[in-house]
Amino acid sequence: MAGNRLAFLPLDLGRSRELQYVYVDNNVHLKGLPSYLYNKVIGCSGCGAPVQVSEAKLLSFSSGQLTVPLPAEVKTIGTEKDHILPLQELAMRSLHHTYHSFLKDLNFLSPISLPRSLLELLHCPLGHCHRCSEPMFTIVYPKLFPLRETPMAGLHQGRTTVSFVAYCCSTQCLQTFDLLS
Repeated sequence: MAGNRLAFLPLDLGRSRELQYVYVDNNVHLKGLPSYLYNKVIGCSGCGAPVQVSEAKLLSFSSGQLTVPLPAEVKTIGTEKDHILPLQELAMRSLHHTYHSFLKDLNFLSPISLPRSLLELLHCPLGHCHRCSEPMFTIVYPKLFPLRETPMAGLHQGRTTVSFVAYCCSTQCLQTFDLLS
């Protein structure tokens, strides 16, 4: 994926056990890597340019001096102070669990029973919690781990300002997620 003008990567990229290595060198707008890629990123030199005006319209997450734009599909960013999930997120998780646990087939839902946009979202969540694998539909709780503060920093020797981002499903997962465990 090197040299492709990427600004962000899918939240679930790296969940696959088959994916072993990722090269994202020279994607100057790429500032955040999903935490699933922590032990899989080989090259990320030349990533992490300052925020551009066109990126200001995307939701972004800041921690200290670092700001990471989030994928356009993310509608809400949760914080450690948000102990109650939005109603739409709770409803989507409940529907997802019900249909996956009992029916094993979301095609059972007719387009009449749910608006098309919600049905499409139910089929394809934003991603899965990097701590507990719970599907996330409308809100994520991001946690930033600057590469320079991880054991991998020596591999890149200051050639990048990219960070790893853990996307969690709740304040509890956000507070207990640790990149190195």
